[in-house]
Amino acid sequence: MKQDSIIATSEKVGFVFPVYSWSLPKIVSDFIEKIDLSNAKYIFAVTTMGGFSKQYVSPVLIKLLKPKNKELDAAYNIRIFSNNIWGSKRINPVPTKEKGDKRIKNGELKLEKIAKIIRNNQKGKVRESSIYPMKNSYFAFIKEVNTMDEKYYTDENCNGCGICQQICPVDNIKLVNEKPEWQHRCQMCTACLHYCPQIAIQWGEYTLGRARYNHPKIKMKEILAQNPK
Repeated sequence: MKQDSIIATSEKVGFVFPVYSWSLPKIVSDFIEKIDLSNAKYIFAVTTMGGFSKQYVSPVLIKLLKPKNKELDAAYNIRIFSNNIWGSKRINPVPTKEKGDKRIKNGELKLEKIAKIIRNNQKGKVRESSIYPMKNSYFAFIKEVNTMDEKYYTDENCNGCGICQQICPVDNIKLVNEKPEWQHRCQMCTACLHYCPQIAIQWGEYTLGRARYNHPKIKMKEILAQNPK
């Protein structure tokens, strides 16, 4: 994202990302606005999400692609589960191991079918509209997301290990006197919260006493290796 220009050289371009607040993470939206898709002849999207299947993903992608004179040829979502434990104490509980393993297995099976469709450049049904409240909720999220980190703080369990700083994908955390300080360019991926070894990072009162979630097939060291500081 720091490059002045991003050019897609392939004729097949895909956007693969987790759903945030019904649609695209802000960083993904910014990336699509920036990228040159002149060479693209087939564009697809694959998302993971934890909520309803009727997300607000495709309408936003269609809107972003329109100024580039490009169309969204296929869009698919894979339901796993949500790691959003900051939204409400009543929703998005961390799944049991049995439920989590089942969702992952089903997701992998669906992904195999999606991959075959994409390899063959098949066009899929793309949802062009969505439930109205999702639109309002999403654009409110996009407007506020960078400063939503104002509610993050550490409790007495923080030992200054610096994992939060290392794992943040947008370099939004600095350690000051061995304590994290958020720099207000947050994407609300919640990696800092979920991967804190001491469970010391909280977001307001919503995360207090709630279990954290780490994908069983993705190790923290793998994430850190992709995000060298």
